[in-house]
Amino acid sequence: MKILLIFLLALSLYASDGKKEHHLSKDLSYLELTSEQKEIAKGILKQFRVDIKAFREFKEKMEDEKEALVMREVLNEDDLQKINQAISQKSSIIESHFLLQMYNLLTPEQRQKFAHNLEEWEVE
Repeated sequence: MKILLIFLLALSLYASDGKKEHHLSKDLSYLELTSEQKEIAKGILKQFRVDIKAFREFKEKMEDEKEALVMREVLNEDDLQKINQAISQKSSIIESHFLLQMYNLLTPEQRQKFAHNLEEWEVE
């Protein structure tokens, strides 16, 4: 039974839907980076992880503020929109910065492969 599960897992990792190759989330090995690119990518990914951690803390704080707003006697829509915009703006800045760095690092062929997996790099 264990062998069957391992086989099915391995098969699902190597399956292809015709549009893109399957790979582990946030794994860049499919891009076949050069040694120099790998070193630069490590730094980019390290900073991205730091930014994501800070964003999650920020988002949690903003959601606490939103919860406090909802518990008031009168709910101000402008205050809610400001919180939502702050979260969206910070998310957008982190994602844009990361994608710009990756764009500058990758060759046109690598960018094409990377573009097929953009959804896994969205900041949420």
